[in-house]
Amino acid sequence: MRILEDIKNPNYWVRVLQLGTIFFVIFVGLSLIISHFNQIISGEFAVIYQDEFSNGKWIEYFLVKAAISFVYAMYMTSRRKNFKRE
Repeated sequence: MRILEDIKNPNYWVRVLQLGTIFFVIFVGLSLIISHFNQIISGEFAVIYQDEFSNGKWIEYFLVKAAISFVYAMYMTSRRKNFKRE
């Protein structure tokens, strides 16, 4: 039941936001590099746009990654023992 105690702490949410933001940026960057490495090297950014972001695909793309980042950040932050900066 530690997670239920943690969500009442305001510092918990600050840490979740910090970790979630960092993980989200890294996660999006790595997933783009892994899935479109050849296009990035050759400079074909229009292909990447067409595959991942055109016609409203960007909403699902970022929403899934944001949800995964948020859950990961909540889990990892709850594993920490203290939230105080010293």
